[in-house]
Amino acid sequence: MGKPDIIIVDDQPSACKEVTSFLKDSYTVHSFKSGSDALEYLSDNTADLILMDYGMPDMTGFETLMAIRQNQSTNKIPVVFLTAETNERMRHEMMNRGANDYLCKPINSVELRQCIKKHLEGG
Repeated sequence: MGKPDIIIVDDQPSACKEVTSFLKDSYTVHSFKSGSDALEYLSDNTADLILMDYGMPDMTGFETLMAIRQNQSTNKIPVVFLTAETNERMRHEMMNRGANDYLCKPINSVELRQCIKKHLEGG
């Protein structure tokens, strides 16, 4: 069995690079700079988990999440927001809209790995 597939969606190349460096030894990582790019990839491929920025220019993280949740082939994929948003109301909104979890930027590699492990193991 191969490594689990993780998708990173973030319009900041440095963020994608950083998260990829944390995960590449244990996971197959695909990064996309926009929600529409990720959705295009998911139309022909699958993923075990999606890490997604909230604030992106073409589609927000919420818009991308809604598209993922409305598609029969992707609606069960765990989605974890990576966000600089510290507003409690916004975090509550993320969870209400179908996010499985969120982590605040800057990303802590230990927290990130623990979060991924929890969601991949169904916990």
